[in-house]
Amino acid sequence: MTVQLWCADGVFLAQVREDIVMLDVNADQYHCLLDAAEWMVVDTSGSVVVPDTAAANELLSAGIAVGERPGPPRRTSEAAQRELAPASSPSKWTLFHTGFALATATMAFRDRTLRQIIETSAPSSARRGPVGDARLDRSVAAFRGALPWVPFEGECLQRAFQLRRVLAGKGIHTDWIFGVRTWPFAAHCWLQIGDLVIADTLERVDRYTPIMVA
Repeated sequence: MTVQLWCADGVFLAQVREDIVMLDVNADQYHCLLDAAEWMVVDTSGSVVVPDTAAANELLSAGIAVGERPGPPRRTSEAAQRELAPASSPSKWTLFHTGFALATATMAFRDRTLRQIIETSAPSSARRGPVGDARLDRSVAAFRGALPWVPFEGECLQRAFQLRRVLAGKGIHTDWIFGVRTWPFAAHCWLQIGDLVIADTLERVDRYTPIMVA
């Protein structure tokens, strides 16, 4: 008889072929449960279904799963279908203003845990802006133009954090998607609005299976 469990707070699971990849946000770590897809069924809602109580007890004792949903339903995203086309060159004033915002975001990023980074990446005032909004095109173009001039440029995590903060400051909400792949293992994150990939490419993000949406 199968047992229904839920991912523990801060734990996210995704099936990648025959394996289950786990992201532990609290520990800022990824783990791969080899061949676990043979006996565990997971989905983006945080649901975990295992074949019997013995398997359930193993997940419960390891702190991977809990018996009841630990909070509100988890956010999900649409499958990426499009990418934002490059916009025209921004003005020098726009580049300067965006560069200042990026530098501020960089300071907010440094020395933070992954959970803190996610929780501070966008203010609650950000709304879901229309995909065709010209402000989005201009803002992303300014981000790309200013980024090379900002010190301490980081990998995808820092870039996505910076851009999300910049867009949120203009009232534009984005989904922050974390994805994984295996053999070899790699993780990546990017921003989307609906099915539109922001400041990344479909070719790149299609290589990854989403594991968390923030």
